[in-house]
Amino acid sequence: MKSISPWRYWIASAASVALALTLLAPAALAEQKHLKVYVSTGFDGNTWMNASTNLLRAIAKTKAYKDRVTLEIQSARGDAQTQLQQINAMTQAGADIILAWPISPTALNRAVRAACQKGVTFVTWDAEVTEPCAYHVGIDQEWAGAGPAEWLAQKLGGKGNIIFMGGIPGTMVDTRRNAAAKGIFAENPGIKIIADTPSMWNSATARQKMSEIIAAQGWDRIDGVWTQTGCGEFVKLEVEAGRKDFKPCAGNGTNGFRNSMLPAGSAEGATGGAGVSMGSPPWAAPYAFKLAVDIRDGKSKPKINQIPMPLVTSVAVPNVDTQQNVLCEKADRAELVQKKYACTVVPLSVAPSNYYIDVWSPEVPELDLYSALNGTVPEGQ
Repeated sequence: MKSISPWRYWIASAASVALALTLLAPAALAEQKHLKVYVSTGFDGNTWMNASTNLLRAIAKTKAYKDRVTLEIQSARGDAQTQLQQINAMTQAGADIILAWPISPTALNRAVRAACQKGVTFVTWDAEVTEPCAYHVGIDQEWAGAGPAEWLAQKLGGKGNIIFMGGIPGTMVDTRRNAAAKGIFAENPGIKIIADTPSMWNSATARQKMSEIIAAQGWDRIDGVWTQTGCGEFVKLEVEAGRKDFKPCAGNGTNGFRNSMLPAGSAEGATGGAGVSMGSPPWAAPYAFKLAVDIRDGKSKPKINQIPMPLVTSVAVPNVDTQQNVLCEKADRAELVQKKYACTVVPLSVAPSNYYIDVWSPEVPELDLYSALNGTVPEGQ
């Protein structure tokens, strides 16, 4: 229900002001309330989560929110019991909003339910919980696995040996993506998974494990790669080995991988190799923040809020909806607006190779690349 603004009508006297305020809906009064916002991240230590938390710090400092909210961010460092305890403590500390990237879809439900019962607005981003009182913002995680897998299967003509690398085992995101991808490969019996290991969503870990697989299998036995993290590192290993015929890789949206897909010689790290890059946007975090504040202000929102998933490629295949790889110079707010947010990659001198680059969106127009890199707010925002 849309809240009623107390300034719609001309109030002639102090008495009528008091009367009007007593008649206002609670949602309208909530618009004036200072909000305590807590964030619980299920893990840390990679550039995706760093970008997410920097974007949250930045959105809380914009002129629309800086005088309305206090923000505190905590990490559970991969432990569900720690995260459950964090959420309970946040509720007891008087949280109005809790934003969470949950390490488990079920282990936190008791704490989430208790928070909701205390009147906390609970919103997850990217990963979900099964407790129905929580709101959620994120991509279609099944398509995040199946889309790149379908691209790779078609690029290989339905046959070949591939490396398969998931994310952090046991998380909802990893489970859904892996199951969807393996479902696609099962429909293509000519494709054989010759190595299956987690990347832990960490580029350094992915590189180490890929090096071990390559040493054990040999380059000639590998026809392609499906990985939740690590295509950029795989391309680097090819370059370091002096290979010129780059193998197709289906992976996540790191800046180095996107640069590698640009025409050879057009930018630092560009090889012209065939690849498809799935983006799980870190901007989901500040979008979840805005949604939560809207809910506190009495605006009706659906429980599940699906956002677009970029699927960027250098080589299109039939029946897989992909978009063109677009290099932008800086991806500051002025360039993003001028190019209608079509940017998908920036030079390696602007953002590191292992940086998950899908950090901007017209859904959070207050922010830009530097909000994600440094937690800063663009001028005027």
